[in-house]
Amino acid sequence: MRQHGWRDRLAIACELAGTLAIVLGVLLGYATRSVFNSDAFSKRVAESLTEPAVSAFVAGKIADGVIAAKPDLTGLRPIIIAGGRSVVSSPAFRAAAKRAALEAHRAIMSGTTEKIMLSVQDVGEILQATLAMHPDMASKLPRRLSARLAALDELPAGELANRLVRLAHRARLIFLLLMLGGLALVGSGVAMAHDNRHTLFRIGVMLAASAFVIWLTVRFGSYAVAMIPRDPDMGQLAAGLWRAFVGPLQKWALGLGLVGIVFASASATLVERSKLRRRSRAVWRWLVTPSAQRGRQFGRGVAVLALGVGAVLWPLSALHVLAFLLGAAAAFVGLRECFAATIRALPELESAARGTRRAGGWSPVRIAVIAAFAAGVIGGAAFWVLRAPDSAPEPVAITACNGYAELCDRRLDQVVFATSHNSMGGGDDPGWMFPNQNRGISRQLEDGVRAFLIDAHYGIPIGDKVKTVMENEQAAMAKYEAALGKEGMAAALRIRDRLVAGPEQKPDVYMAHGFCELGATRLTDALADIRAFLAAHPGEILIVAVQDEGVAAKDVARCFEESGLIDFVYKGRVGPPWPTLREMAASGERVLVMAENDTSGVAWYHPAFEVMQETPYTFHDPKEFSEAPNRGGSTASLLLMNHWIESTPMPKPSNAEIVNAYDFLLARARRCQKTRRHLPNLIAVDFYATGDLMRVVRTLNGVEPDTATAAPKRSL
Repeated sequence: MRQHGWRDRLAIACELAGTLAIVLGVLLGYATRSVFNSDAFSKRVAESLTEPAVSAFVAGKIADGVIAAKPDLTGLRPIIIAGGRSVVSSPAFRAAAKRAALEAHRAIMSGTTEKIMLSVQDVGEILQATLAMHPDMASKLPRRLSARLAALDELPAGELANRLVRLAHRARLIFLLLMLGGLALVGSGVAMAHDNRHTLFRIGVMLAASAFVIWLTVRFGSYAVAMIPRDPDMGQLAAGLWRAFVGPLQKWALGLGLVGIVFASASATLVERSKLRRRSRAVWRWLVTPSAQRGRQFGRGVAVLALGVGAVLWPLSALHVLAFLLGAAAAFVGLRECFAATIRALPELESAARGTRRAGGWSPVRIAVIAAFAAGVIGGAAFWVLRAPDSAPEPVAITACNGYAELCDRRLDQVVFATSHNSMGGGDDPGWMFPNQNRGISRQLEDGVRAFLIDAHYGIPIGDKVKTVMENEQAAMAKYEAALGKEGMAAALRIRDRLVAGPEQKPDVYMAHGFCELGATRLTDALADIRAFLAAHPGEILIVAVQDEGVAAKDVARCFEESGLIDFVYKGRVGPPWPTLREMAASGERVLVMAENDTSGVAWYHPAFEVMQETPYTFHDPKEFSEAPNRGGSTASLLLMNHWIESTPMPKPSNAEIVNAYDFLLARARRCQKTRRHLPNLIAVDFYATGDLMRVVRTLNGVEPDTATAAPKRSL
């Protein structure tokens, strides 16, 4: 008896320690998949914006940012907050919040930043786009605006959470150690126990009870969290974040509870029903029979009174708890009956093994059958919990890509993009000579252009003009000399020197066609405009091809970083299989960037004619158009169809009227598709607004104009 008593006490200690380790492992496993994972964390932050308390808090922060930028708008704060609520619920803002959370999470995990801030960029652009129906109001708002939502140390227990997250992140292997160690301890407890069937039953009950406690904490913990901060608004924010981040743990609690019920019901199948009835009656007598000790009796009375008052004050919550308990009881009874029926279905095996039957009414065959059934149920529960990363649903509902729902599930190489040739020169800019397009890039975006062929040069600002750095322009010099002749070139250079005489400023990268003196736009500024558009339109996918005239890849990369457009650059695989437009939109990486010459040292900056093939591009008459292979050969996965009449140095809209006409342009695109056996993905034209480029692209994409949703009015 002494030996049995010592072993049983040690077995119980192993059971308790093992159960605790398993429960802690489950909690850490959830945290690893939902909190320590950067993508899952950022999605949770974006999803939390659907919580009314969180959206109200963020709308207030947006109003604070607007008023700080323009104090004269203080009197309009209620209107700004109302507009801010609309902004917070928009896909564009949720996408921006997701990006901000991703950056903040990486800062936390790196441990290199002391002050962790959550600031959402592009708020000004998104707010203006949201209030576009109120142009007077929108015009008063600052365009360049970010919202500083919070610093980690401002949130309830924020710094403590920061330290715990870093500590737990460094110890991810603890999850495996806890689970394996817990199972080993539980197994040891069962092996050492005198009555291992009752031990298994007890372990199952402890696991189910632990799951119930976790479920209760998750389900109702937000009420307690809301009372921690002194500021009620901050309390509501904390409650909203609790529901967004901790709420999904309920699924894990249900999975753990099911495992516990499986253990309990499987072991109960191996125990005589008379013993179970005696135990059930004993529990019932304990509940209804007054205790002989006054202290216990009073405590039980207080507990029952609290339950009754709670049920009266919060009837729906009480029903949730009751439903959980009744469901657990029903699952226990149902599983036990399934186990029993399974055993009865194998009488011949039971009979064959009768000789090895042990005392207590159970045999190795019964144990094997029950173990297999239990393993199947537990495996199913684990698959249900772990079948996908435990992250929030994608917070940005992508209902249209480049303006059309039909395009979302097509790969990049299955879509046609309206493309502007020499995109940087717009006829609406008085500083540009010889522009190739009707309007500048910002307006092109609004009108539906989705791919841009731009030239990049080094330039030196002098007053309100830009002087080309000629040391890097040998190719352009030869091109213009061929068009103008040596004397004409010499005259152009003399004019250049007179126009830009004056003190020189720091060189930079500019978009220009041949000579910055004829018109130039700082590349960083143009990229910032593109970023603003993308921030306000989360379903739009763009392609940018740079004709880099001696401009180093690192300097182009710097422009992308300074403009912030780097946040939207596509960094995935270039080539088949391309991602779908929906996948690109969901990831936030929505701009494919290529260059004709130098791409060295920049992973996302790709050699243009390794990614795409093209047609010839020098045609002086519509009859000369050819679909023959040019740069890029005939094997690259994207196809650029060059479609304009060359009239250097002055492009002519009259030519565009002819070659951009619907029948002419569509016929050539069809011919190109047939000849090259490839959809022309980029149809590049001069004067995109002259003729029918947009209509042709819609036809080739197989979409109708009236199916455009959730995108700019004229978007493609």
